[in-house]
Amino acid sequence: MATRHLSRLIIGMTIVVLTAALLFNGSSGSAAAGKGGPTLPGPGNLQVTNITETTVSLSWQGASSKSSFSYGVRITNLDNSAYNTVATVSQSQTTYTATFLAQNSNYRFAVYAVDSKGNKSADSNTASAHTLKDTTPPSTPVLQASVLNPSQVQLTWTKSTDNIPNNCCWFTFTMNGSSLTQNLNNAGAPVDKVSVIIRHIHPGTTNSFSVNVGDFSGNFASSNTVSATMPPSSDVTPPSAPTNVFLYDSIAPCELYLGWTQATDETDPQDKIEYEIYVNGALSPLPVSAGVFYDFVYAFQGDNTFTIKAVDRSGNSSAASSPFKLYIPGC
Repeated sequence: MATRHLSRLIIGMTIVVLTAALLFNGSSGSAAAGKGGPTLPGPGNLQVTNITETTVSLSWQGASSKSSFSYGVRITNLDNSAYNTVATVSQSQTTYTATFLAQNSNYRFAVYAVDSKGNKSADSNTASAHTLKDTTPPSTPVLQASVLNPSQVQLTWTKSTDNIPNNCCWFTFTMNGSSLTQNLNNAGAPVDKVSVIIRHIHPGTTNSFSVNVGDFSGNFASSNTVSATMPPSSDVTPPSAPTNVFLYDSIAPCELYLGWTQATDETDPQDKIEYEIYVNGALSPLPVSAGVFYDFVYAFQGDNTFTIKAVDRSGNSSAASSPFKLYIPGC
């Protein structure tokens, strides 16, 4: 009798242990499923559909899920990892165009799905592309020339456009068929044009000019050639040198206004005398003003030496002013 009770007790305890084990295992499996979330199906059949110099267009087979999700498009620049990025695309979209890519560069793409809880699918297949090299020059500028006085010509040309955004422009100039790099100053122009003033041209001469417009890919376009005949002048005497150069004002550490005592000339009145500002021996490319006793100039971090020259309408330059030195610790 005691043996029968013992057997029933053992059987009962075994059932309890087995039931507890089953319950424990079931709760553990449920917790794991809740933590990791359901498996999210991934997109597939990723393809490149179009390539330009700075864009790659993609399409893929969409993922399928009862919960809402979005796509991540992984963009890998194989030539420079600093440009790697991930773009986010809505659930309803199965195409994407990556923009602002580096031209003539190797890229790899993959797409994955991610839901609102952060669960991510596996990546799609990868797709590779090589962006095109830019070989298209800017649009051709149309050039005009205006004679300002016996020694100055203003060149004005239409702004060029380029096939790649933010990839244009830089300019070079020719005078009588040779490269022109000196005595060039920026000038005001309408919004659809660009202008410079060429100074110190010999009075009484006829000269031809052209402008080359380049993009940052190394392509360039040349304008038409224009001619300008300068009026003659018998004035060969330069103005007096400006004096008393000083710091007139400073709007930023390297953005200055310099002041001076104006020059005089035996032929031209003071309001016609222009002032060139030289920074460490180089002429400032900013517009040159006439009849002023101060003007704006950019300086450099460190030591700066400024000199001023007066120039009359016939292109005669004064001696340089006494140097004004200024140390700027940082810009």
